[in-house]
Amino acid sequence: MKKTLFFIALCCSIIATAQYDIVYNLEKDGIYPQNLVVTSEQKQVVNGQPQDITTIISTESDYIVTDIKDGIYSIDIIVKKMSNTTKTVMGTETMSSNGASSNPMNQMFKNMIKDPIKITMNTKGELLSFDNSAQLTGLTEGMKLPEMQLLQIEGAMKKEMSAEKQIDSYSKITQILPTKEIHIGDSWEQVTTVNSIATFKSTTTYILEGVTEESYMINSSAMVTTPEDATTDLMGMKAKYDLYGPSKATYTIDKKTGWIKKASFEQSLEGTVLIEKSETIPQEVKITMSSTTTTLIE
Repeated sequence: MKKTLFFIALCCSIIATAQYDIVYNLEKDGIYPQNLVVTSEQKQVVNGQPQDITTIISTESDYIVTDIKDGIYSIDIIVKKMSNTTKTVMGTETMSSNGASSNPMNQMFKNMIKDPIKITMNTKGELLSFDNSAQLTGLTEGMKLPEMQLLQIEGAMKKEMSAEKQIDSYSKITQILPTKEIHIGDSWEQVTTVNSIATFKSTTTYILEGVTEESYMINSSAMVTTPEDATTDLMGMKAKYDLYGPSKATYTIDKKTGWIKKASFEQSLEGTVLIEKSETIPQEVKITMSSTTTTLIE
C-alpha cells in the first residue's frame, strides 16, 4: 500500500513539474484547415435613438505549408468560402462568395478568394510577412455598378483589408504560444491589437490550464481600454472614442502540430464615441455604445 501511494505521489510530482515547449510543428505540403465565425452584436444610441446591429462573418480556409527553411514556414492561406451577414431594423443583408453573381457584393467576395494570401511564420506563430495583394487585385471585376461607385467600394475595401490591419487580425490567432518552456499554471503575456471602431493595443495574459495526451488547454484574458484622447477617422469625420471592456478566450491546441483544434474568444466593449462638428455636420454627435464580439474557431 505504501509503495502504491508513493508511486502515485511520484507520478503527480512528475506531472506537476513537467515542462512543455509549445511550438508549431507543421509539415511541408501539410494542409491545416481553419473555420472561423465572428459574431458581433452592437447596441448604439445616436442622439437618443437606439440602433442595434448584428454582423456575422464566416470564413472557411486551408493553410498550406509550401516550404520550410531554418524554422520559417511559408504558407498559402486558401480562403475557400466567405460570407458577411448584417442584421438591422431595416432587415437582413447577406454577401457570400457562394451567392449569385447578380449581387455585385457576392461577385466581389468571389474575386477575393481567387488567389491565396501568402505569409511566413516562425515556430512560435509570429507572422514575419503578410501579402494579400493578389486578393485585393481585381476586386470589382465583373461587378455591374457605376464606375464612381466601383471606385468608392474598391478604395474602402483596400483600406479595410490592408496588410497592416490583416496581419494584426491573423496574429491574434497565430501568435498565442509561450516563447519559452512552461509548466501547467504558468502564464505569459503578448501585446495584441484590437480592431474595433478604432485600432489600439492591449496586453493579453495567457495561462496553460492543462495538458492531455493529445492537447494543450490555454486560457487568456485582457482588459481593453482605449488610449486617453484617442481619435479616429470615421467615414471622413473626426471622432473621439472612449471604450473599455474585458476579453477572454479558451484554446485547445494540438500537441503534435501546435495547431488550434478549437477556440472561443469573447470581447466586450462599452463607452462613447463623439463625432466632432465639421462642414458636413453642424453639431457634435454623441454615440453611446456597447458591443460583444464572439469568435469561434474549429
